[in-house]
Amino acid sequence: MGPPPGGPIAVADPWTNVTALVPSGLTQRGPTLTAGRRRRLIVLLALAPFLANADAGIVALALPDLQRDLAMTVTGVHWVTNVYVLLLGGLQIPGGRIVDIVGARRLFLGSLVVFALAAAACGAASSGGMLITARAVQAGAAAVLVPAAMAMVMATVTTPAERARSLTLWATIGGAGSVSGVLLGGLVVDQLDWRWAFYLNLPVIAVALLAAPRLLPADCATRAGGIDLPGTLTLVAGLFTLVHTLVNIPERGWNQITYLALTATLLLGALFLITQARSRHPLFPITVLRDRGLVAGTLGVLFVSAATAPVVFIGSLYLQQVLDFSPQAAGLALLPMVGAVLLLGRTCRRLLTRYGPRPPYLVGCVLIAAGLLLLSGIAPGTGYLTDLLPGIVLTGAGLPFIWITCEATALASILRKSVGIAAGIVQSAGQIGAAMGLAVAVTICTAHGAHSGLADTMPPIFATAALIMIPALVNALLGFRRDQTEAEPRRPGLVRQ
Repeated sequence: MGPPPGGPIAVADPWTNVTALVPSGLTQRGPTLTAGRRRRLIVLLALAPFLANADAGIVALALPDLQRDLAMTVTGVHWVTNVYVLLLGGLQIPGGRIVDIVGARRLFLGSLVVFALAAAACGAASSGGMLITARAVQAGAAAVLVPAAMAMVMATVTTPAERARSLTLWATIGGAGSVSGVLLGGLVVDQLDWRWAFYLNLPVIAVALLAAPRLLPADCATRAGGIDLPGTLTLVAGLFTLVHTLVNIPERGWNQITYLALTATLLLGALFLITQARSRHPLFPITVLRDRGLVAGTLGVLFVSAATAPVVFIGSLYLQQVLDFSPQAAGLALLPMVGAVLLLGRTCRRLLTRYGPRPPYLVGCVLIAAGLLLLSGIAPGTGYLTDLLPGIVLTGAGLPFIWITCEATALASILRKSVGIAAGIVQSAGQIGAAMGLAVAVTICTAHGAHSGLADTMPPIFATAALIMIPALVNALLGFRRDQTEAEPRRPGLVRQ
């Protein structure tokens, strides 16, 4: 859909007209939603990142069982998780572009159905090849599902307070997915068959599909413009190469192949920028590339994902291998991270609405850095309650301040036709950041593994993670401004109706 007769309309206060941010068809029902109905809608939409995040954690703990039952090789079983991470990290940006062209509602419903069918196929897999193929389909569906859900989240808000409230709920539920995946994975390993790691998705999706027709806003018409195929292929190849390199560092180390792959990533990135400059329908519109809020929010998500990923995954290993926790108990031990998110989400929302993005973002950085520094003091003989729990709680307490602030800032001034692609950028940053953080953590483990145990490698892992928060703090000073989430007059043509 193009602009209305008379050309672009400059919106003095973009919060007073939500159509400045999202497709007009999506907003037709937004202003009529009651607070309760809006909350139910956000819960429904937040199932998208919850499912995408939880699925990685729950399957990881079931790998030994499924490897034995399907007679898979070590390399093959690693691809059960790797193919999911690779495609989810590489396809969310093109997935967001498809959402902007086709429409968020229909793609949310369609990708949710495909995700469920792929999960059922994973659970019913009779061979490693069938399982890996189904996981690839599942990742592709999730890469469209999450940007579509985020685009509709943005359709439900009309004020800064409503946006902060909606994103608080979105971030709380979506962010809980990673830790919940570890907990659910422990339950599956302890109590059920590994196939339930996939089947558990089905009742959740069934409830979502039953509720969706009543809650989802009307879809928008298909927009003019096509998909930038050269740009899409170049971007996917670059992201795939990057994530593939990161997830294979634990096995290959920093050898010649690793450096060549990273060089290829840089070359593909340069080629992508060239294609964008020449394309009639670029994957990244210029207004998206130049948006300071989007850049700051994306970098914030990247840094915090890299810094905190080891808390869940390496922390789970420490709890099980060193402290002899069962998988189920390890998941429960990490739940205080979710509790901290639940308790402090409202505080972040208030700070964001009143003071803009920089103060809550800085609070999040300080809390996470403090939690990681506490975890870096882990030593042989460390106990859970006195030594691990404080660091876990502080790290979890900082997460909502980062997640909510970065997502609100990243999407605050994006043109309505680019909400899906912007959501894909932010979500991809989270996946890539987590892959980077885990690659660094496992590299440290490997470097120390020849002469020390896991307990001895925890201090350098979390000290390094704490150092990642330094560029995150620099991002706060250079990237965030108060007016990025507040209403203020904007240049004509930046926001269109």
